[in-house]
Amino acid sequence: MTQSGDEQLDCPALKQQIAANQAAAVEFIRKDKQVENANVARGVGSAIPVFGILLAMSYDLSNEEQVKARALADRNEELTYLAKRRGCET
Repeated sequence: MTQSGDEQLDCPALKQQIAANQAAAVEFIRKDKQVENANVARGVGSAIPVFGILLAMSYDLSNEEQVKARALADRNEELTYLAKRRGCET
């Protein structure tokens, strides 16, 4: 949530980091949705004998994108708090 150097960031730098984190979080959520949709397709295909077993074994069980998006949201909470403490417009 916090990084060294955060206390030295001025208002424009805080605003820029918050915006960049939001854009990155949106991208991670989009990628997560693609993985979820691919898993649904694999689940439907897994009903096919023999070939379906291979599809079922290819599920992406990772929540990496969700974790990254959540980490960025947490970071933005900290940056927003810092910006408010400094009287910056957010």
